[in-house]
Amino acid sequence: MQNPFAGGGIWLRTSGDEALAGQISPEILASCHPIWAADAARLAPWREVVLGPQYGPAAGRWLEALGPGGAAADAVLLVGPCASSLDVAWELAAAGCLPPFASVVAVSQTRGRGQMRRDWVSPPGNLYAALAWPVASGNLAAMAPVVVGACLSDALYDRGFPTQVKWPNDLLVCDRKIGGILLEERGGRILAGIGINFASAPDAALLRRDHAAPAASLQVFGEVPGAVTLWSDLVKSGQTCYLQCVALSDSNALSRFVEQRLAWLGREVFVRESGTDGFRARIIGLAEDGGLRLRRIDSGPGQDLTLHSGSISLL
Repeated sequence: MQNPFAGGGIWLRTSGDEALAGQISPEILASCHPIWAADAARLAPWREVVLGPQYGPAAGRWLEALGPGGAAADAVLLVGPCASSLDVAWELAAAGCLPPFASVVAVSQTRGRGQMRRDWVSPPGNLYAALAWPVASGNLAAMAPVVVGACLSDALYDRGFPTQVKWPNDLLVCDRKIGGILLEERGGRILAGIGINFASAPDAALLRRDHAAPAASLQVFGEVPGAVTLWSDLVKSGQTCYLQCVALSDSNALSRFVEQRLAWLGREVFVRESGTDGFRARIIGLAEDGGLRLRRIDSGPGQDLTLHSGSISLL
């Protein structure tokens, strides 16, 4: 497949009164944040893509221009400030123009969303991506949230960031949250909303009272070469990791594979389930359906159970 950045970067200019995203250009990109400025220079010369009010046909022409067969599997479309990169991506997906592992990346969001529809603080400098994820079945489908996290963690680990997945959808480095994942499914398609604190982290006062891990930015732990540069590398490496997961999907080896990136394995945590006061347990692994395997330690002899919804935090 053709590299979307071969011969230059791609940027989006929207038109119409109800544009999905604000204007963006190499000049605007360079002024957003030093992390984006690095990409503005590195990926030049840039090609402009104009999406009109209807989006679908225009998006189709953009993808078609990338080469035979439509968009490259790792195509990245940059957009200006928007409500959410997921909203933009769903418009493209609905038009059939966003194949698996293609993504939309926004410089900032006004209504970014996380789990339980919580707000995701989205200033310039961090990553706000919507990644088209392959539709699967069986164990691979059941474990999709942690598989996405494991693939990203594996890719970040290879680049010097010791990243782990806090079940079911957070990314941690040294027990500090640097990102989160939100999977959405519509009409037989799946998008993964991915936020990673490349340059800054929310102030502790902005975090909910029961947050499980303090926030941090990736730059605390190493160099971020550029927002799009790093994201493009993560997607390519993530594809390789996903193919390994596909090869293991017919056996319990998949859960063992994902466990390699599971945070707090063997450690004691406090578990909160809906309608309960919470309890202490030790994480012992992942179930084949993606549930978290626990050994309860606050009610006499150890009792094993599997958690499918709820939250965990370190004791």
